[in-house]
Amino acid sequence: MAPATAQRFRVAVEGNGFGGELSADAAGIVATLFTLSHLSMSEAAGSSRDALADSFHALRDFVSTHPEAALILRAID
Repeated sequence: MAPATAQRFRVAVEGNGFGGELSADAAGIVATLFTLSHLSMSEAAGSSRDALADSFHALRDFVSTHPEAALILRAID
């Protein structure tokens, strides 16, 4: 999930002090990773929780191929 625009976004993560400017794609990845993490630790049961966690790890693995990998990883750290 990412905004369909070439605009860059100022992203601030209060929990870890990250602040930076990300492309729409990178901002979408950050938002999706936070969402998957939150949902996988929520009240989801059994296989749903496992599927969410697997999706989180697959997307996080994909991040290493992204041009903004360092910023994304700093944002979710």
